[in-house]
Amino acid sequence: MAKITDDVLYGRAALKLGEPWITPGSLEHLKSIVQPGWKVFEWGSGGSTAFWARHCAFVVSIEHNLEWVQRTFELLKRLDVPRHKAQLQWWPGKDDKFKSYATAIQPYRNLDLVFVDGEASSRGHCLNYALSHVKPGGYLLLDNSNWLKRDLGEQWERTDYVEKDLKWIGQSGTFDWWTSILRKRE
Repeated sequence: MAKITDDVLYGRAALKLGEPWITPGSLEHLKSIVQPGWKVFEWGSGGSTAFWARHCAFVVSIEHNLEWVQRTFELLKRLDVPRHKAQLQWWPGKDDKFKSYATAIQPYRNLDLVFVDGEASSRGHCLNYALSHVKPGGYLLLDNSNWLKRDLGEQWERTDYVEKDLKWIGQSGTFDWWTSILRKRE
């Protein structure tokens, strides 16, 4: 498992290394299951975009923050990620809790992994759209899943997905941080 430092906790290492900013245990698990042929969709961009583009067939990233789009493009260039492997889209709409942002996944089907991250107020909507776009045997990755459990309650419990929760409780004075990896039953 990765050593927990402030750089890990606050995401500075993730962006610099081109890795998802998720709990360290979740990152280690992802590294053990990721496959080169995977098709990935994510809400939110950054180190995760570079990670998917380097380890998978392609990634589509939807980003609401123009500054992050620019930072991600710079990161992809610095890490020499082939342009055809990462499609980055800016989605500036700020309608009611970013509901239209969540619909950006509509053209994509049978995905190997969908990463629900990005704009915090939209994650419940993104999760609802993501569920039907993951192929059987594919994965749903939810960062800050403790927020979703709090917001969604019973709706969280699903029989078509098997959950592996990876939690990290920070040192005194920091926050609880959960990342959940769910696998869709085949």
